[in-house]
Amino acid sequence: MTQKHEPFDETAKAFYHHFFKSRGFQVETEEEVFSRSRKIDLLVKCTDANRHQLQNTLFAHFRQLNALELKGVHDPLTVSDHNLIVMRANGLGVPKYQTKSASQKEGEQKKKEPIQLPNEITATIVCVIRPDKILDELKQELRFVKKEAGIYHCDDVLGKWIINPSELDLVEKNYPLLPLARGKKLEEFISLCLEEGLNDYLQLIVDIGLTTDPEVIWKKILEVKQMKYQIREETWPIIDRFFQEMPEAIGKLPTFQEALGQRLQDGLQQGLQQGVQQGLQQGVLGNEHRILVRQLRNKFTRVPKSIVQQIEATTDIELLDNWLDQIILANDLADIDFNQSQNSNG
Repeated sequence: MTQKHEPFDETAKAFYHHFFKSRGFQVETEEEVFSRSRKIDLLVKCTDANRHQLQNTLFAHFRQLNALELKGVHDPLTVSDHNLIVMRANGLGVPKYQTKSASQKEGEQKKKEPIQLPNEITATIVCVIRPDKILDELKQELRFVKKEAGIYHCDDVLGKWIINPSELDLVEKNYPLLPLARGKKLEEFISLCLEEGLNDYLQLIVDIGLTTDPEVIWKKILEVKQMKYQIREETWPIIDRFFQEMPEAIGKLPTFQEALGQRLQDGLQQGLQQGVQQGLQQGVLGNEHRILVRQLRNKFTRVPKSIVQQIEATTDIELLDNWLDQIILANDLADIDFNQSQNSNG
């Protein structure tokens, strides 16, 4: 759909293609409509059995043919886009014109594609940016009505739906589209993914997050080191990959120091107040050690064993936190002051 190609498009389309394909659906990407290159992002074809699988999901409204359009941060939904999408969805009901193959035997009956009626087709537009003009200013003209949080429906013969992930409730049926949310909703969903080990969704968040809402991604992943969540072993490779690919971006974020400093202190104070002083302290220390060593090895080619041992023997949370700040901002291992004392007040 987009004139400007962006990483969000291919990553998101690939994820949702796999999402439906792995559940036994017939699904195609970049489905061409009409003789010119009028394509929809994903075309999902449903049988009765498929629709039964979708009853408790965001896609419960699907019919036989379903156009699924994904509109990213740099490609917000305009009225013109909306009209094109509806036109293309209607075009799914028109059989494709096919020339007769040279190998086709004389007199052989050409198999005709079935004509799909508009009431068997839906168009669903997932918008990372809420289309205020369509949903608010042109509410009477385009007739989209809010069905529930983040989900809007126009009751035409051809079913039309607009979904804004950032407004969705944090419930299981909405998980497939919550990775596309932004702001507070994305923070909440990242926390949920970390707590429950929802690694498929966490991987999608990492893959497209630097395009949709990078600051939220960094802040929430950094909170892992506070031991607010018991991270599952299978989740660590995703977190490691995230740090490995974009370590230099952390220091450029406006709220970076707040994410590392104030949030850590608040988290520790809250934990201590809940009466888990010793257990939490040990857990935080172990996690601090782990993050520091991982960051060092990801950023620098060789890390002396003595430095690793020094980190693992350190019990001063503030000192460990200070080292992490230095590691992320350092250009060279020598820029990090590992000579600080645990008892130092400076």
